[in-house]
Amino acid sequence: MNTLLVMIVIGIITSMFSKVKNNRGQSPNKPTSTNAIGEIRKLFQELTDNELSEPSPIMKPRRTSPVIVEQKTAAPENLENEYMQVRKESEFSRERAAASRQQKERIKEHIEKDKQEEAGTILSEYPDAKTLVNGIVWSEILGEPRSKKPYFTKRG
Repeated sequence: MNTLLVMIVIGIITSMFSKVKNNRGQSPNKPTSTNAIGEIRKLFQELTDNELSEPSPIMKPRRTSPVIVEQKTAAPENLENEYMQVRKESEFSRERAAASRQQKERIKEHIEKDKQEEAGTILSEYPDAKTLVNGIVWSEILGEPRSKKPYFTKRG
């Protein structure tokens, strides 16, 4: 009796799995007909027709402004005047640039002269006591470490 019951349960389970296995190849999203490509083309055509008939609110048509081209039919006198004006402006800008360069050079020379004067006052032939003390302190700070020059020599 037990074997008969086990055989029935196994048969039911295998039939369930075989149905699931046969349906696994087909997805509910895929078209079921054999002419799937034709259906996809129709859907795509419908979507593109709808988009072309109704402009989307996101895409706005570009407005192109007309390009206005001025044609100068000026007399030679006007051209000469314009040329002279442009030439004067360029000369003025060159002169202004040269003046600013010269001013910068003067400032640099003045700064260098001040530095030389300051350097001359710091180093003098007869320093005062404070300058001597500062010199000794800085020589100790910047000099060789104390460990490199011991007070006594090692005797071996």
